[in-house]
Amino acid sequence: MRRILTLATIATLASAPVLAQEAAPRFAIFAPDQLFKTSARAKKVVEQLDGIGKGLQEKLLAKQKELEKMSEQLKSPGLSDEGRAKLQRDLQDGDVAFKRAQEDSQKEFGKESDKIYGQFQQEVGPIVEEVSRERKLQVVFQYTRQNAGMFAFTDERWAVEFTDEIAKRYDAKFEGKSAAPSSEAPKPAAKPAAKPAAPKKN
Repeated sequence: MRRILTLATIATLASAPVLAQEAAPRFAIFAPDQLFKTSARAKKVVEQLDGIGKGLQEKLLAKQKELEKMSEQLKSPGLSDEGRAKLQRDLQDGDVAFKRAQEDSQKEFGKESDKIYGQFQQEVGPIVEEVSRERKLQVVFQYTRQNAGMFAFTDERWAVEFTDEIAKRYDAKFEGKSAAPSSEAPKPAAKPAAKPAAPKKN
């Protein structure tokens, strides 16, 4: 009897359908650089940062022209020794002040950039998470120029499709709203995104 039961059990197992293997992981690529190209609101973030950078650069340029003017005055043959010595001191002090102004400008731009970009992360992060859950994704890779080397091959159309969906929902959700940072308490973002580059020093 025990032998019959054993054979019956084997027959049942053999005829049963093979269990499906565990599904392959589902993933997508989020490319912030692509978002800045396709999203109207993301473009406003970049424009706002560019405007801040331009304003700081113009202030530095004005100070630089003052120093150049003083340097030209030193070449004047009619300048007295006392006047020349004073002008040289002023030029040296102005050069030190200019270098300090450059450092302060970079710090100010970094501060404003962090503030604006912080809100951008708060806005985009939940949308990335929302779309990921809808599509039952397990992993979302963030693709930037810095980490492009980790991908040996990507289908470009497939790679940007996820980001384009994020851009579409991002613009729809915040249509008509200012890109300037809000006064609300900051909330943690789901994932960081690529930050726009700071202006170069003179």
